Amino acid sequence: MLIVRLKPKKEMPVTIGHPWIFSGAIDKIQGSPEEGSLCRVIDSRGKFVCQGFYNPYSQIAVRVLTRGKEAVDRNFFLRRIQQAVKLRKSLIPADTTCYRLIHGEGDMIPGLVVDYYGTVLVMQFLSTGAEEIKGDIVSIFQEIYPKCAIHERSDLRSRSAEGLRPLSGPLSGALEEGEILVQEAGIPFLVDVLTGDKTGFYLDHRNNRLKLQASAAGKDVLDLFSYTGAYAIHALKGGAKSVVSVDSSSPAQALAKKNLEVNKIAPFVWRHVRDDASRFLQDDKTRYDIIVCDPPAFPKESEDLEKILTLSLERLNNSGLLFATSYLGPQFTPLEFYRAVQGAAEHASRTVKLIEPLHEGHDFPVLPTHPQGIHLFGHILYVE
Repeated sequence: MLIVRLKPKKEMPVTIGHPWIFSGAIDKIQGSPEEGSLCRVIDSRGKFVCQGFYNPYSQIAVRVLTRGKEAVDRNFFLRRIQQAVKLRKSLIPADTTCYRLIHGEGDMIPGLVVDYYGTVLVMQFLSTGAEEIKGDIVSIFQEIYPKCAIHERSDLRSRSAEGLRPLSGPLSGALEEGEILVQEAGIPFLVDVLTGDKTGFYLDHRNNRLKLQASAAGKDVLDLFSYTGAYAIHALKGGAKSVVSVDSSSPAQALAKKNLEVNKIAPFVWRHVRDDASRFLQDDKTRYDIIVCDPPAFPKESEDLEKILTLSLERLNNSGLLFATSYLGPQFTPLEFYRAVQGAAEHASRTVKLIEPLHEGHDFPVLPTHPQGIHLFGHILYVE
């Protein structure tokens, strides 16, 4: 096993529970990384600190697995997976058949994502360590979910930072087709697990969609960046008077229309527009009672988010609600989100009040020592 020696006092974040060790904290390496990424970390005096996955190519040099001296083998990962499955069974209601089953560091298996879609498990191996244990992970899930096909969607650009190339394809069993029928809170959705965004569905927004459903009765709703229509359908199931969905993707719009049919929704209450969200808001002069603004990560996050929020505020009726979210990152924090909201309110000359936070669901656990694990942030805004 590799031995990673840290510089003086650099063990402190790990000893209080942080799951990462950055490359700048490392003094020297004993052993050859080519033999495998599993490592034992010691402090500058030679005292044991933790075990983890080491990657010489990544800024996150060590991803911590355990602060104990236990054997890190197939049984180790089996126990971690069983704990994660137990957590989901205690949290996810029976009328929901799509959710996150393994959430990387939050479930103490760094670099691994597993999403459950009823008859299919979709996996992402996002670190060299996770890539090395792929065989064990697949075999464990074959035992726990013997009726599920297993498909890999490690097709993220972030793998390049780990020195890995994108991968996608079957790992176990065969998919008869890419579109899988699942349920979220009893509502059926078709999900494209082969080529759809993320692993096919924005699972992290489930609780936020339920909040929209509870607020939508009798309201005219605009759903920006609508993807395959999950927010829109929740709004209509909640009694919305009408919904307009805007997305620039033809495949997403096509699947959204299939979801309309699956849910037996009358076409005249739900209008689809294929367009850029900013251009639509500039051209469309309709006012709405509720607007959902769930953009992808922008190149210039704060500046671009402020622009789209300004246009959204200008299209809201008085006493309207704006469901605004954004994805967090090193350059975009909750403070930056609040600044974007305030800037948008000033540009639109509207009074905005923060009503309720929006965040990922409880199947996306985060360690209290690892706030970097929180990736989705937003608020319901009340607009006067």
